[in-house]
This record gives sequence, C-alpha cells and structure tokens, in this order.
Amino acid sequence: MTGCDEVILAFFGDGTCYNGQFFECLNMAALWKLPIIFVIENNLWAIGISHLRSTSDPQIWKKGPVFGMSGVHVDSMDVLKVREVAKEAVGRARRDDGPTLVECETYRFRGHSLADPDELRDPGDLKAIEMKIGDIVEESMEFADQSPVPAHSQLLENVFADPRGFRIGPDGKYRCEDPKFTEGTTQV
Repeated sequence: MTGCDEVILAFFGDGTCYNGQFFECLNMAALWKLPIIFVIENNLWAIGISHLRSTSDPQIWKKGPVFGMSGVHVDSMDVLKVREVAKEAVGRARRDDGPTLVECETYRFRGHSLADPDELRDPGDLKAIEMKIGDIVEESMEFADQSPVPAHSQLLENVFADPRGFRIGPDGKYRCEDPKFTEGTTQV
C-alpha cells in the first residue's frame, strides 16, 4: 500500500467488538499495515445489552495496541475532538504507519430500533439532558441574534471542502471557480 493516499474508514458499533471476526480484522490490518481506521461508535449498548456487562475490559481502544496499532479513545459528543483524532489517524495511515482503532464514545438517547421498548435510560436522565440541550440552544440563539450579520460573500464559507469550489460571484450568483471541481464525482 506504499505511496497510497486513500484511507479506508470502517464504522461499526460496540456490539461488534465481542466476536472473533473483529479480532481477525485487527490482526490482518496490522499485519499488512493497511491504511484503515476502525471507528467504533460506542453508545454503551449492544442493542439491549449493556456494554459493561458484555466485556471483561470496557475500554475497546486498548485492543488496538495488542495488535501493534494505535488505539485512541475520544468523546464523540465533541466534534472538534473527533476531527483532531481523525486527522491524526488519517495522517498515520498515509505515512504507511498502519491502521488505527478509534473508540468514539457517545450516548444513545433512544432505543436501538422500533422493536426496542426504549426502557434503557432513566427518564430523569433524559429530561436533564434535554434541559441542558435547551440551554445550549437558547445561548446559541442569543449569540446569533447579538452578532453582526455576515457579509453576503461569506454565505458559502466553510460549506464546501474544496476552497476552489463554489462561490458567490460579483453578480451575486453562485459559480464554480474550478471547472474540474466535480470531475469524477459521478464515478464514486
């Protein structure tokens, strides 16, 4: 895989980490130094079984170093921390330093599916979380109301990953500065 700029991200839940195929994948990825990032979305419940009752070591990220790969834990409720961890893992893969196991700890607010009775969480906990979110939303709205209106030219800022992409032209219409910007996207 030397010289390859592409990186694979494999997403799965914590319930996947309790079977043999998971360990086989980690072993082969480390053995072949594959440019892959294993992203575990750990919401602390494997359908209806508590994560803490399903494993001898609840810190899944620690399984990475066992196979000679980096293992990282991140609070995935903080998007900036996730971005930082992802950038490091992608860099590691592109340097041919092998795979990374990332445990993104999150919170499941509702049941796993329509068949789930949704009785996993204490209603008081959910109410406290809803109130905290409401406070954050209220503060954010106040901040937005008190902030100056951004310039029209900033409308698409931080919307597209490619800075040569779409912009608002002097005539106020959307335009694409790079004619090759969308080239090849239909093949994805």
